[in-house]
Amino acid sequence: MIYTETITLNGKQYQRTYSDTYMVERDGVLYSEAIDPFDSGRAYTESDTLLHTDANEATDADYQAALEEMGCSFDD
Repeated sequence: MIYTETITLNGKQYQRTYSDTYMVERDGVLYSEAIDPFDSGRAYTESDTLLHTDANEATDADYQAALEEMGCSFDD
């Protein structure tokens, strides 16, 4: 779900747009959050890209492949 809120920075008002789960998108560009001048009129949509994903973070499949390389075997 996309959220918007008004924030004040250095005495000026801005509109913060963000999602609790996904990156927000405008014109094909992904953002973790967007902070725009209050009257900019910029609109964002929620993308399909999860927020807080780390490309370097190992997955279960990565761990299974590493164990298999070491000669370990296991059944699901």
